[in-house]
Amino acid sequence: NTAHTYTITDDDPPPSVAFDVTTSNGAESVTPANLAISLSAASGQLVTVEYAVTGGTATGGGVDYTLASGTLIFSAGQTTKTLPITIVDDALDEANETIQVTLANPSNATLGTNTVHTYTITDDDPPPSVAFDSTSSSGAESVTAVNIPVSLSTASGQTVMVDYAVSGGTASGGGIDYTLASGTLTFTAGTTTQNIALTIVNDALDEANETIQITLSTPLNATLGANTDHTYTILDEDATPTVAFNGTTSNGAESVTSVTIPVSLSAASGQTVTVDYAVTGGSATSGGVDYTLAAGTLTFLPGVTTQNIPITVVNDALDEADETIQITLSSPSNATLGAKTVHTYTI
Repeated sequence: NTAHTYTITDDDPPPSVAFDVTTSNGAESVTPANLAISLSAASGQLVTVEYAVTGGTATGGGVDYTLASGTLIFSAGQTTKTLPITIVDDALDEANETIQVTLANPSNATLGTNTVHTYTITDDDPPPSVAFDSTSSSGAESVTAVNIPVSLSTASGQTVMVDYAVSGGTASGGGIDYTLASGTLTFTAGTTTQNIALTIVNDALDEANETIQITLSTPLNATLGANTDHTYTILDEDATPTVAFNGTTSNGAESVTSVTIPVSLSAASGQTVTVDYAVTGGSATSGGVDYTLAAGTLTFLPGVTTQNIPITVVNDALDEADETIQITLSSPSNATLGAKTVHTYTI
């Protein structure tokens, strides 16, 4: 026996491998995020440990971060390693997001206490602003389905909401001129435009152009932009009514002292219509001799289609020929003159 081999049987326990801490965080602009992993003691052997993402709210694959599963190797005597995570610095305003990494299957070591580490990506992007695309728009009354666009200044990684309501205008809601209830627009993550749907009533009334003022308020996950109010103008396209006598002649006995001469609109109007009238001829004498009728103006309020010109006839005791009063319409407002602008009343 000229050679002898003596084996030293190692009786030192293997080190444990673990994260230094269980949580850490960093701004989205900080990349990479380095997670510290250490051995409890130096080892004379090569130590390995596997790692993988096992949870969290962030999305991997280059969306929020990049980290593939892998294996860390501690060479003999080495006690500390760092695990780099590549963080994606996007422009989306979003909630803080987490990445959960877990250690497993060590060789020549045991797992320590901190086998799971949660890294929080702290978002540093400003929230978008929400506003109308413009402060005003208009459309013909016959265009009954109207969309008023509202947009975000940039896409968001969160759900954005904003309330809207009618805050003014000359048009009447509730199905008279339009229908629009208060509501809330919802922009899901990545969506930048939504529409407020407005229903216009196409009536047959000639009327002035009418307005609807809509206001945005109470945004969630956003701020209000510059255009918080939008005024939509309904452009009336209904024909102006005509105003005229119902007939060109009428008559009555001298004893009928209270006479009315009807004047009508061809259609109801949504505006106040006026028309002047005056005596322009005839054989009867005015001023209380045969009749009394001063020049004047008829007024048709919105929706009213008929008015009367009153004539007071004098019932005298003279035997005389039948006498006439000629009345003429002129100067209409919010209407045009119809065919029968002159009426002759015979006493």
